Amino acid sequence: MRERLVVTLVAMTVAVISIFGAVRAYSTADLVEDQDRMMVQQSADLVAAAVEARGDAHVTEEFLSALAHPEQAITYVTADGTTIGSGTVDRHDDDISATRDADDGRVTLRQSASVSSDRLAAELLPLVLLALSLAVIAGVIGWLLARRLAYPFRRLAADAQRIGAGHFDVDVHRSSIREAADMGDALRNAAGQLDALVRRERELAVVASHELRTPLTALRLSLEDLTLWPQTPPDVGDELQHSLAEVDRLGNVITTLLERGDGRHLGVTSDVDLNVVAADAVDRWKDRARSLGRPIALAASDPAPARVVRAPLDNVLDILIENALSHGTGTVTVAFGRAHGRLEYSVSDEGPRAFETGVVHASPAGADAGLSDAATQAESLGGFVAVADSPTTQIRLVLPHLPRPGRP
Repeated sequence: MRERLVVTLVAMTVAVISIFGAVRAYSTADLVEDQDRMMVQQSADLVAAAVEARGDAHVTEEFLSALAHPEQAITYVTADGTTIGSGTVDRHDDDISATRDADDGRVTLRQSASVSSDRLAAELLPLVLLALSLAVIAGVIGWLLARRLAYPFRRLAADAQRIGAGHFDVDVHRSSIREAADMGDALRNAAGQLDALVRRERELAVVASHELRTPLTALRLSLEDLTLWPQTPPDVGDELQHSLAEVDRLGNVITTLLERGDGRHLGVTSDVDLNVVAADAVDRWKDRARSLGRPIALAASDPAPARVVRAPLDNVLDILIENALSHGTGTVTVAFGRAHGRLEYSVSDEGPRAFETGVVHASPAGADAGLSDAATQAESLGGFVAVADSPTTQIRLVLPHLPRPGRP
């Protein structure tokens, strides 16, 4: 967009300057030619007067050469037909000449066309320089204007990319440009609707996981127990085995619906180093931490590339860091590592532990209630949020083994 605006403005400027320059060049050429013609005629009058004052007998080639300029040639034809000339200027069809009578003879003054060409070039040089200067100025002004006009749309494009990556809480930039303002309103509405849809799906996944899997597991255990009772008749045992197969089939259906490996129901998957996710979270909060007078540090580990839906992961880390800045004291430390075959993020501060130890359970009904929201999003990724049993506050985000980049 910016390049097109610059090209359009510069092209329009060059077109206007070209039209003006062509008209100006033709008018200047006619003016220079008229002036030179007038000067040649005046010079011819002066030469004729000099010849009359000198007399035919004293007109020589040296005398005529002294009256002529280097690009001029003077020819004097006496009454008896004798020709006396000065100068060796080449003859061209565009030369300017003037003839005057002197006594009984005739004086002809011819000026080379190169004189007019040189004067015309000298007159057009400032016009050409002015045109080039205007073109450069138009390009600079066009670039500045295009940058100013394109800036709101570039910000909206960045906001749209973040929304597409699953960050539905992004603060869409506002603009005084009507078209950009309309696009911003549309992005805000779309982000709100997508946030509601994804949040509802996460809540459904959590509720379904708790309300369906737990009863199914209990039912399966009861059926297995019944099949092992000695009081159970063989035909009843066969029916119980059939029921167990149906329970397993239903469990597989629930697992398939709730734990799709591609993660498309949560957002766009991307290949990223999990250490980079922690570093980006620290960068997002370092200004806030500095304003509160709280240091924030990063404890990275070996590279851990993985394919993951990043938006929920960023949201959980943001909630944990905000919680540490709001309720904790001292240095906030964000760490990533591996523990017992799982991936683990840890956000800790130096204040006393403010939460009960153990796993934080998701609460879809209160999805905006701090750690409950973090737990909901963590469970949508197949992990959980837990408060460590330590004197200071340390909250962990534990994730299952994630697929590596390039693997489904």
